[in-house]
Amino acid sequence: MERTPRPGEFYKHFKDKMYQVIAVAIHSETREKMVVYQALYGTFDVYVRPLSMFISEVDHEKYPDVLQKYRFERVDLKESVLQEEPVSQWEKEANKEEHHGPNKNLLAFLDAETYHEKLEVLKTCKDKFTAEELLAICEIMEIGRTDSEPEEKYYAVERYLELQIKYDGTRLR
Repeated sequence: MERTPRPGEFYKHFKDKMYQVIAVAIHSETREKMVVYQALYGTFDVYVRPLSMFISEVDHEKYPDVLQKYRFERVDLKESVLQEEPVSQWEKEANKEEHHGPNKNLLAFLDAETYHEKLEVLKTCKDKFTAEELLAICEIMEIGRTDSEPEEKYYAVERYLELQIKYDGTRLR
């Protein structure tokens, strides 16, 4: 099975953090393939790691309680959210809509580079976010409760972004 990651794919690290692959690059000196990927939590840092390490198996002697086979495993964000979380009646109705292709609202939010941009996307798409998208955003940002209603998730994300903007703007640069 081919396990080479592709740009845009989502991966779950065996320590339960989510990442999105930006590119598979080639080291200019060694010609070794490297994976460039971004954290989907916290400050959304960007990392690089050798492809061989990225696709390697978890060291189960060092981490005996880990159930995941590989260090990073590809995740279909839509399937992951629907399988793992309890679904309210509101979410069931929202999930009845057929989605073809990527979730545009979620991708716009994830593609926004700053907290200001993310907040702008959030407010612009307020009534367009599905329950699934709001749940994914909360999981990625590690905020809110998974059992809360979509409106609560929206306001948790909004408050989080406003706090980030407020305190990030007060730092000396």
